[in-house]
Amino acid sequence: VRGKIKDFEKTFLEFKKKAKFVKEKKRLSFIYFREFVEDARDIKDEKVDLRARITNKKAELIIKYGDWGGSDLREEISLPIELENFEEAIYFLNCLGWNKGIINTTETFIFDYEGIEFALVKNKNFNYFEAEKMVKDKKDINKINRKILESCKKFDLNPFTEDEFMEQINNLNNIKENQFDFSKQDFFTLKEKFEEYF
Repeated sequence: VRGKIKDFEKTFLEFKKKAKFVKEKKRLSFIYFREFVEDARDIKDEKVDLRARITNKKAELIIKYGDWGGSDLREEISLPIELENFEEAIYFLNCLGWNKGIINTTETFIFDYEGIEFALVKNKNFNYFEAEKMVKDKKDINKINRKILESCKKFDLNPFTEDEFMEQINNLNNIKENQFDFSKQDFFTLKEKFEEYF
């Protein structure tokens, strides 16, 4: 479950009081698209969400697979790679025809509240939260989802409506300086710009 955070500092302090702090993550993500679109609703049927990312100096390729939105249930597969091989992984994806997308940098604070993982995410464009819990049995999904929504209310966190979520995605995706196209540009230039993550 995702939603916008109205007042990051207030929400952060409330979580520090009521929840268990787990860790902080500094992340650089390359989020891939088959093609750029102005409105993410045009690719709503795309089930593959492919990313190359570095979190706290650890690199990985990620595929999230399934239907997506403000709340979703997707499979997530992570393939860790050595940080020094990150550029090679980007080239590997380029050879497969995956070369366009957006770059996103975030600072995330992870908390555990009643067995639910809350991620408070700071981004230079907007701040948001993600609340999630893994389930072993699909029959528990609705029960867990209700529990997540109840916990969100305790922190005055409102999940995105589908329209709100799409607008946030569109705002982020359409910032020209966030976009990359490795069929036309060199990875090394971008690496220099984001050196602190490597």
